[in-house]
Amino acid sequence: MKKHDFESRKEALLKDIQDVMSDVEELYSKGVEVGSEEGKKAKAKLREKLEAAKDRLHDFQEEAGDRIRYHADRAREKYDEFEEEAEERFREGKKRLAEFSDEASDRIKRGARQADAAVHDKPYYAMGFAALAGLVVGVLLNRR
Repeated sequence: MKKHDFESRKEALLKDIQDVMSDVEELYSKGVEVGSEEGKKAKAKLREKLEAAKDRLHDFQEEAGDRIRYHADRAREKYDEFEEEAEERFREGKKRLAEFSDEASDRIKRGARQADAAVHDKPYYAMGFAALAGLVVGVLLNRR
């Protein structure tokens, strides 16, 4: 049921209820006796309109309930899809983080082994480089 159709049916139902109420008011204002022919016709007409309004109201309630259930089901389906996708992305992110961690660990270990090998192969170069780095850091700190 489209929103426009829903609104028009709601307006029609309200109009039916207003018609019934105006007929009740008319019956009351005329002060027609219960046993008169005109009173019986007015009561029958009023009863028909009231039953029709009740039927429309019942149909309206059923369709509104169906519409709410339909949209709730669709929302539930969308939520389930979103949840599955989020879980998949989370698993993928964990996997990529683990791969990155392993790769970074391997690179650091490889670099440490290369540095260790370089120090063992040429210890005097390593000491000279360390002294030069210390001198540069000392000069930079004293400039402040």
